[in-house]
Amino acid sequence: MTQPPAPRTRLAQLLRERHWTVDDFVREFNRAGRRAGPDRRDHAISHRQATRWLSGRLPSLPHPASCRVLEAMFGLDAASLLGSPTATPDRDLSGNPGDDENVPPALLEEVSPTRRRDVLSAGVLLTSTAAVASPTEQAARISRAIAAATPDPLTLVQLQHGIHELTTRYALTPHADLVAPIERAWTDAEALLDTRVTGPTRTDLELVAGQYAYYRGQLAFDMGDNKTALTFLVLAAQHAHAVGDTLLAGSVAVMRSAVAFFAGDFAAAAALARRSLPGAHPYVVPTLASSLARALAQTGNAEGALKALRTMHDNIWTGPLLPGPEPGDEETYEAFSAVTLGYVGRGEDAEHHGLRSLALLAGTGRFVQQAGTQLALARAFLRRQTPDPEQTATAVRDALRAAAGNNHPRTVDRASAIYRQLTANPDWSRLPAICDLAAQLPASPRALPPASVL
Repeated sequence: MTQPPAPRTRLAQLLRERHWTVDDFVREFNRAGRRAGPDRRDHAISHRQATRWLSGRLPSLPHPASCRVLEAMFGLDAASLLGSPTATPDRDLSGNPGDDENVPPALLEEVSPTRRRDVLSAGVLLTSTAAVASPTEQAARISRAIAAATPDPLTLVQLQHGIHELTTRYALTPHADLVAPIERAWTDAEALLDTRVTGPTRTDLELVAGQYAYYRGQLAFDMGDNKTALTFLVLAAQHAHAVGDTLLAGSVAVMRSAVAFFAGDFAAAAALARRSLPGAHPYVVPTLASSLARALAQTGNAEGALKALRTMHDNIWTGPLLPGPEPGDEETYEAFSAVTLGYVGRGEDAEHHGLRSLALLAGTGRFVQQAGTQLALARAFLRRQTPDPEQTATAVRDALRAAAGNNHPRTVDRASAIYRQLTANPDWSRLPAICDLAAQLPASPRALPPASVL
């Protein structure tokens, strides 16, 4: 008889030793979780949630209440229980060795819950000699789990209010200060969603979990961590698809295009933006158009880039801030016009739009946007008919000042690359403004972006 693969977690190993099925574990956990949740409410989990724990494919630890119950049941800390067992597993749950070794955790969740249940119930993960519960007992457990799953209204309202706060504060807050609160709220939303909550409440939770995943992805991108960014953005897109939310889906497309762009894959960046424009929420239409304009300019399609800028201008957002990227308002139009025109070699026109962007940004505290526009101005000064290296250095210095202390390494990377471009010209390298700029840059910057992104 073929032996099942080794357990992927210490928890799965302990269940095998106790001859517990997944249903046995859920029943014992829910019994131990009575009055263990917030406000001493029962804390129950679903079959789906249990299988995720056993597979070892969690991006973070479960809800604190779940960790407490696990630790009480097994006498080990939750991190150890959900980590790898002593024995190294020889293949994954699907039976395909090595297929998921380098895939981000969120991408693994594309495997359907039904398939995971089928695999587990077939005995691939656990073997058992325990008696199977009767259909009546199973129905009773499911009924109790559904009754215990609906979160209290205050919890959901607090999660939704947190998204409102993020919408208004994201652009004004140092990125490092946002990591912990976003991750806590996202974990709470996913933990609640992972129970048997149903109906309109499930839809609301699905959306709010997707919004927190989006913001965590955007935050990772802004802090230079593309792997984490893509993981959370793919997860956010799955939530958006589940509830049919065009605003969240379009927001993800904006960020996916940005990740591709700054990796130097301009064709992919353009394709992502172009594909998402039809039917997009009005809030993200101008931002998608700006992403398309920027990417097309880098592919050498100046006519297409200018057409995309006109689309952006015709759809400028004048409404309130909504969850997602920065709005495609008048300032964003001026900033992306500066970026795009600089890339197609129209430095004088780019300078005009860059100065208008800075005037609109004055006093707003939007440090990422200010740094980006200053870098666009630096490129404009270099791409005039008569380049001005000293004004370029001044604009780079102002970009660094805007980003200072706000955990935005991409500004430093691009500033360093522009500095190297300036010093490649022997005559420019001796200018006072460029010599002064050297003192403001790190001695060993991270890997520089593709030269064409500068």
